[in-house]
This record gives sequence, C-alpha cells and structure tokens, in this order.
Amino acid sequence: MAFKIKQIFLLGFIAGLLFAPSIWGQENPLRIAEAADSTLTLQAARELDRVVSTATYILPQDDETNSVLTVEDVPAKPVPDDSVPTLPGSTLEGEIISGDYLGNLCASRLGICADGCLIPCPRFVWERYTFFSGINAFTGPLNRGGPASFGFSEGFNYGRSLDCIGRGELTAQLGLRGTQTNLSGNDVTTSDRKQLFMTLGVFHRADWGLQGGAVVDYMHEDWNYDLDLMQVRTELSWKYPDCYEIGFAVNFDADHGVSHATVGKTNPSVVDESWTSLDVYRFFIRKTNPDNGVISRLVGGFTGNKDGILGADIRAPINEKWALDASFSYLIPEEGSATTGFREECWNVGINMVYFPGCKTPYDLDYNTPLFDVGSNGNFFVDQQ
Repeated sequence: MAFKIKQIFLLGFIAGLLFAPSIWGQENPLRIAEAADSTLTLQAARELDRVVSTATYILPQDDETNSVLTVEDVPAKPVPDDSVPTLPGSTLEGEIISGDYLGNLCASRLGICADGCLIPCPRFVWERYTFFSGINAFTGPLNRGGPASFGFSEGFNYGRSLDCIGRGELTAQLGLRGTQTNLSGNDVTTSDRKQLFMTLGVFHRADWGLQGGAVVDYMHEDWNYDLDLMQVRTELSWKYPDCYEIGFAVNFDADHGVSHATVGKTNPSVVDESWTSLDVYRFFIRKTNPDNGVISRLVGGFTGNKDGILGADIRAPINEKWALDASFSYLIPEEGSATTGFREECWNVGINMVYFPGCKTPYDLDYNTPLFDVGSNGNFFVDQQ
C-alpha cells in the first residue's frame, strides 16, 4: 500500500512540474517588475561607477512602478550623459550617478573589500541567506524510551534562483542545521548528543497556482553511537490569490543505517541496531498574512507504519531584521500505552530566532526564499527496522 502511494504521489509531482510551465507562462506583473529591477541593475553595473539612487521605469503595459535602490554612497567621477543605459521597451527617469564599483545593490560592500584588497575577497549576496538559532526538545525511538533530549540548535538556509532552468522559475536551496542536546548525558550514557542535518533541493514558488519542490535530507547522529540516514521530502500545493494554500507532502526513506551503540554507564555493552527514516504522508494548509508577514501552517497525516502525525509551525516578524519561528510535531504511535507505545512515540518542539542579513526582511515577498525548512527532528522521523 505504501509503495503504491509513493508511486501515485511521484507521478502527480512530475505531472505538476510538467504542467506548471503553462501556468508560469501567464506572466505575473510582480515577476515582471522584479525582472525589470534585476535587468536594470545588471545593465547599469557595466557602465556606472556609482549606483542608481532612485529609478522609475514604465512597463510595456503602461503600469508605472517605482523602485528605490539604496547602497553606500561613494565619490563620483564624471561620466558622459550618453553612457547611461536604458532598458528596451522602458523609459528611465531619475538620478543616475556613477562611482568606482557597482556590485550587488544591497549589503555587499562590507569591510575593507569596499575599497579593494591585495588578495581576492569573496563577495556574498547576503539577501540569499537566513540564519537561525534557538532551542530544541525532542524524543523518539533513538531515545530508547528514556528521557527526552533538550538543547540548542543553529544553522542557515540559502536560496538562489536557477536562471538558466525553467525561465528562472526554479530556485535551488541549501541548508545546514546543528543541534547539541543531552549536555549532561542520560540514563544509559555520559555522552552528549550532537546532530547535523543538511538539506539540498529545488522548488518553485507561485502567486496563484501550483507550487512545490523536492529536497534531500542527510542526518548524522553522534551520541553513544554514529548513525547516518537520508530521506527525500517532496511537497506539492495549490496556492490561492487570497494567500491561502493547501497541499500534500511526502517523506521517503532514501538510505538505511546501522548503529553500534554503547549502552550502560558502569558495565557498558555494545548493541547493534538497524534504523530507517519513516515514510510520512501529510496534508497541510498554510496562510501568509500580507499585512504583517506572519506565515502559519497546520499539518495532519500518517506514516507508512500506520502512525498518526500532527503538527503546526509559525513565523512571525519582530522587526525589519528579525523573526520568531516556533513549531511542534507529534507522531502518535500505532502501538498503545499498554505495549511499547512509549518507545515509539515521537515529538519535537523548536523555537528559533531568525536573522535576515542584507536588505532582505521577513516582510518581503521573495520567490527565492527557501520553501522547505532545513531538516530537523520535526521533519525527519526515525524508526528501528
């Protein structure tokens, strides 16, 4: 049954990606404006020595849009008026000034590299990153029925448009998360627990219509054992113009793992165990509030082991640079409390502060903001084979 569900979802996901270009072809005014801003930046960068302070462009549909671009001002060198570039099919008005260097128009001129270096200096487009740090509490079969794990979590998520694929409608994302828990050991070991999650994949965001993507999660566990596991997460949804979204998400096991655990504080023994990530099937409804930038989601579903899944998450902006993330997930085991249910139960609670560097803010509508959260104990469920 689980294999058939996997096949059906994969076929639906592929069909959605194939069908999506017909929807993407209906050009969205917001994407047109975004593309015009990007083209203006690239064309001006080749010729100008300073930056575009304020520009007004008129789209071919006579829809006037204002774009304010700001960066650190640098001394000007006079240039001829005819060196100012213009966009085909657009009119450019406002003050265009020149300077020594034009890189990314926001937050790329950092440190001594703003004035040049004796050695090559990498330039980071900080708008592609979000950084987070907070607390995390969770439990599952890897805790062997013992106390839950509590500690700290930190990492980043990165998104970059794949301009050469799908007419720029696809975005790649990469994320890393580290956790440090059980800092005082537990009832079977004195070791603290460390985890590393890595997420890599592609996605497409929409204003109205099909939205989705797929990522691969890698998890490394370092406790009284070493364990490496992988899973594939996919998501396909329909987004409505009123900012509501309904969808279906599936986690597939991609690689099994074997652990050689040292159990016991006084007379430890070695226990060999085989582990796998759970196949999870979830329905969700997501709401984005355009007035305050709050994004919330409710989740419900089941696993390939006939367990139940409940969850929710929310991101609430605090100011122009910071937001608060909170989430929980709960796996209701098929086994009852009279048997081994306490060992199979999984839950996760996480609270993180999220930082948006550069010019990006938590209020922005950005098609390249990662669609998937970085792998965590709330979306990577493990069970013993």
